[in-house]
Amino acid sequence: MTLFGTNFLSGTQVGVGTVGNVAVTPTQSSQVTFTAPANPGQVGTVSTQAVTITTAGGSSPSGTTLIDYYLAPAITSVLPTSGTAGDQITVNGTGFVGVDTVTFTDSGAATATAVFTPVSDTQLVATVPGGLATGAGTITVHTCGGNSNAQAFTVT
Repeated sequence: MTLFGTNFLSGTQVGVGTVGNVAVTPTQSSQVTFTAPANPGQVGTVSTQAVTITTAGGSSPSGTTLIDYYLAPAITSVLPTSGTAGDQITVNGTGFVGVDTVTFTDSGAATATAVFTPVSDTQLVATVPGGLATGAGTITVHTCGGNSNAQAFTVT
């Protein structure tokens, strides 16, 4: 991540949530680059963490810059569990925030991206894409939090 401001000199420190000192690369006096640490909130939760910048002249006000951490989505069920190209499938789970892709994998490990409609952060409707081989495959959901588990789905 890169933050912009003034007076970022040698010795500039960045804190994220409870992580007091993350690796920093001040590239110039008006910007500082750092790698956000793993979610410093409670393990297994979504959280927003305040970023604090400290220089020889003092610290930035806490909470002026925030980092949002998201959990990877998880699929709990797919209904129906089989279908053909063009069929609509309801996908239930958790963490469907900012879904950017729904992917079907066929029996030959080929993949195809589905057209989908978010319903809520626990449900979406996906259309089985064409061009997949028949047989046992999977469906996965991807968000900014990562990839979901692969849920069984049979292309008929």
